[in-house]
This record gives sequence, structure tokens and C-alpha cells, in this order.
Amino acid sequence: MIFGYMRISTKKESQTTDRQLFTLMKYADENKFTFDKILQERVSGNVKAENREEYKKLKYMLRKDDILIVTDLDRLGRNADDVIMELKELKVLGVRVIALDMPYMNEWIKVNNDSIYDMIIDIIITIKAHMAQQEREKIISRINQGLDVARENGKKLGRPKVKLPKDFYKEYRKFKNGEYGSMTASNFAKMMGIGRSTLYKYIKILDNKQ
Repeated sequence: MIFGYMRISTKKESQTTDRQLFTLMKYADENKFTFDKILQERVSGNVKAENREEYKKLKYMLRKDDILIVTDLDRLGRNADDVIMELKELKVLGVRVIALDMPYMNEWIKVNNDSIYDMIIDIIITIKAHMAQQEREKIISRINQGLDVARENGKKLGRPKVKLPKDFYKEYRKFKNGEYGSMTASNFAKMMGIGRSTLYKYIKILDNKQ
């Protein structure tokens, strides 16, 4: 069976799948085949493929030797790593992917040749993995550059110091001295309007000051 998948972002309400549908149908007409099913969904590009409802339905329907066609390879995932994961899973399932924006991956004859397709998909996965690594290195480089600039400007880095609420020390001293009777730490935290973990964090701060 031959499936098509279209995705548009929820961030652009005016966006439609018309362009994608036209491109898919034109490709089908040029290569003389008919889609068995085309699925579409509106979902944020930040959502992983495995969390997209229509895409999950599509993967449930896919079987060995089926073909999945998308206008853009990145429709399969939210980033390069996600796309790589999907390509690998689909390859294991025996599903062939045609991405109309990718050279060699968009040629009907090559995709229908087992040995050629396997070689092409392995190359695409390798290229995508390299691109993902490059992007990660760029992000790390930008972060480091930003931190260097901040240090040069005299900015203190790291989490801001936790400030104790007003009167906490006085109330905690009463609690420790037994002025609140047999009150538990949990009840003392509730009285102060904080959680137990926050209470212990405040106590640790006080201990470090003493």
C-alpha cells in the first residue's frame, strides 16, 4: 500500500495542507500510481513523532513493503534526531520512505529497487546524524560564548541564592525550642506556607550560616 502523510503547525492557524496535497498528487500522477490513504494532522513541530496522534495511527497501519511519502523529510520528526529514529524504525518494519525534498530519496524507480533504496536510506541517516551533531555543537558553542560575555561583563553565573522568608529564623527558633509544643516538621512547614523539602532547604541555609 502507498500512504501519504501531511503535517502543519498549530502555530500558524492560517496554514493548510493544500500545498502538500498538491505536491503529493502531482508526484502520484507523474509516476502513475494512486495513494491508498493520505493522513494529515495539525500539531506543533516541537511534538515528537511518537506523540502525534495521526502519525501513530499511520504507523499502526504500515506493513512490510508499504511506501510512505512526505513532501519534506522533516515532516517525520521535530528535529534531526527524531527523524533519524523514525527512518530507522520504518526501515526495520520494511517500509520505504519517499521524501520529495531529498535528492535520490524522491525517485520512484530508485525507491522501488531494494539494493539501491537500502543504500540511499543509510546515506540519508548518516547525513542527518552528522547534521544533528553539528547543530548540537553550534548550540554548545553559542552557550559558551554567551557565558564568556556574561563573565566579562561581571555577571554572576549560576542559580540565584535562595533568600529566607522574613521572620523564618525567629519562627524556626521557636519551633526548635519547643514553644510550639509537639508540632511536627510537616505541620511547621504548613504553618509557614512551604513544603517540607523547602523547609529542609531553609534549615540547611541556616546551618551553613552558623
